[in-house]
Amino acid sequence: MIEIQPEEADALWGAISRLIDGRDLDTLTPDEFVDLALEANVLLPAELRRRVIEYRRYAPEGDVVLLRGLLPRDVAFPPTAEAPWARTTGAGQQAALLLTSVTVMLGEPFTYSSLYEGRIVQNMVPVQGMEFTQTSQSSTGILDWHCEDSFRDDRCDYAGLICLRGDPSAASMYAPVNAVELAPELVATLREPRYNVRPDPAHVLADAPLRRASILSGSDESPEIAYDTHHIAPDETDTEAAHALRELGAGLDKVAISHVMEPGDLLIFDNKRVVHARTPFAARFDGTDRWLMRSMICASALTYRRWGTRIPD
Repeated sequence: MIEIQPEEADALWGAISRLIDGRDLDTLTPDEFVDLALEANVLLPAELRRRVIEYRRYAPEGDVVLLRGLLPRDVAFPPTAEAPWARTTGAGQQAALLLTSVTVMLGEPFTYSSLYEGRIVQNMVPVQGMEFTQTSQSSTGILDWHCEDSFRDDRCDYAGLICLRGDPSAASMYAPVNAVELAPELVATLREPRYNVRPDPAHVLADAPLRRASILSGSDESPEIAYDTHHIAPDETDTEAAHALRELGAGLDKVAISHVMEPGDLLIFDNKRVVHARTPFAARFDGTDRWLMRSMICASALTYRRWGTRIPD
């Protein structure tokens, strides 16, 4: 855990406010917004920058890192955004820039054109009528284990979630795949491309063919995972692959770690080595609901250059 002292958070918030200087950040292009986040990055406390870079290079405490106290305690945020793609103002924009000023140390912030109207920073908020969906817009129903965008080979390497408003019932859960203990024969099955992966409903796609993939990849010492409880399945006749997938799900449950996000918390995780979820909570839809913001990061300069854009299709 990286803890920011209250006086550091106050000074940082003031410095970022002066950098913004009254501008409406929604008028910036995605590239201009990230350029501004790079300017804001040098305003971060030196120890915070050192620790985040250390996490990127060595992950000494694991594939998840929690920053606490990043926001001043007395910030007056506008009402909780009504949708992941909703525009925000004032302190909401400032928090989005602060989030990106941290995550830009891990690579290039990006998103997909099919996801939440191509917003570089998305609101993770409950939406009325979406309470039981398997998206960040859910609330009453659990958001089950998943990696971000497992249906894509070029899914994000890291994701960062900053909390503007919390809810004591909504625990963010995560499970590092290298902590899961499975029999060798199960691991071998999960490493074979015997699984069909389809996009999650957060993406708006005219054509969404199934992708054939393995669940596990990488070395035995540092395995990677592509997982989604509801959107990955083997062929109906492949009972061996189905059994391995069920055992993996049970193994993730056993090593799960829970954290209730509080205002000022920033949770960063390796999207290729960690799965995450969220417990149910009761949304009120009155402007005071839980409000997180998300930044997705491409850590590969080669992949980013191949896209040729910050918002690939």
